[in-house]
Amino acid sequence: MKSKSVLATALILNLFWVITACNNGRVYESFQELEALKWVVSDTVSFNVDSLEDSSGLSSILSIRYDDKYEYNNLYVRYLLRDSVNKVLVDSLLNIHLFDPKTGKPLGQGYGNRRIRYDTLPGDVIQPNSTFQFIQYMRKDTLTGIESVGLKINEVQ
Repeated sequence: MKSKSVLATALILNLFWVITACNNGRVYESFQELEALKWVVSDTVSFNVDSLEDSSGLSSILSIRYDDKYEYNNLYVRYLLRDSVNKVLVDSLLNIHLFDPKTGKPLGQGYGNRRIRYDTLPGDVIQPNSTFQFIQYMRKDTLTGIESVGLKINEVQ
């Protein structure tokens, strides 16, 4: 009987540890799925971050979920960060490598034909009620193989 209570206590403590350890200082995370696994040049992916109370000491990360149907080794993305009155704080063109240009191997995390690639966004000022916008800037109007675009905001450790 005593061993069951010790086992239950150990299980609860391990579960608590797993839940808190997986957070890694994350204060915001969201993904937007792209319809039919295609990113059309006219589709701006936007994230309205209105849940931040304290914006100091934060870093923002772009997440691209893709598969092996993507035709290029990189992805150009225009990144805009706007404040609460729609003023542009950051306007930057990002070059995200999804596949190794020499070997063709996918560079992101994952298995099989699906991967996710993370890239730290420029700029160290994230104000409350900010809007993050991402626009694909490739030469092709419709990109296949891009499943979703995500935004993660972490506390700087």
